[in-house]
Amino acid sequence: MAKECLACGKSMGAFTGKVAIADGHVCVDCWGKAGMENTVNAMMSGNLYNSATIKEMIAVKERNQALIDNFKPTSKVGMLSFDDNTQSFVIFKSKKQQDLYYYNQVVDFELLEDGETITKGGLGRAVAGGLIFGGVGAIVGGVTGGKKSKGVCKSLQIKITLRNSPKQTEYLHFITTETKTSSFIYKTAYKSAQDALSALQLAVDKVDNTPVEAAPVIQQATSGADEILKYKGLLDAGIITEEEFNAKKAQILGL
Repeated sequence: MAKECLACGKSMGAFTGKVAIADGHVCVDCWGKAGMENTVNAMMSGNLYNSATIKEMIAVKERNQALIDNFKPTSKVGMLSFDDNTQSFVIFKSKKQQDLYYYNQVVDFELLEDGETITKGGLGRAVAGGLIFGGVGAIVGGVTGGKKSKGVCKSLQIKITLRNSPKQTEYLHFITTETKTSSFIYKTAYKSAQDALSALQLAVDKVDNTPVEAAPVIQQATSGADEILKYKGLLDAGIITEEEFNAKKAQILGL
């Protein structure tokens, strides 16, 4: 029996790409329009969102697209572009994956390696585990203080937690496959992550608390979303098994 996309109303057959969400299904086109990645891991998080949230995310993306098209950055660091004049930044993941946020929407951010927090920063505080001197990339001292020495890294990413946004977290991926920590690829990726951390901290330090337009807060399908994402990180890092992850997810969702 054909299913209907709860975002656009399109009929979806057995072979139509679709994503299961909390109250039904949406087509992969609407999933992408909402700013979500078309990856297995991203689609597995579909039950954290309902149709109202997906529709609002699409509306926010469409509203922000005009701002992105006319965005004039004052600085760029990797996939991040910043405009200090409007106190906003754009995350460029691909031509179809671009998201705009304001500096004062950033609650905090952290560098995660294989699910483990390496360093944190955010509004009203310096980057924990290191001090910033000068410009981008100048995180000095202690950044890897809590890091355990190991030969392989499977995942290196920055998690950005946001307020006043239907999408409450953004992830910047630097390593997604097994990579030797002694390799040039790892060292380059780690340097890029440090540059991004510095740029984010310098940006939020400029927040003047002037109210800016932001998307209205939309209630997530479950208040346990962050908990599930935390355990998903542990699963990806190989710390827990898939069976343990599914059991914990069911417990959080009350299934």
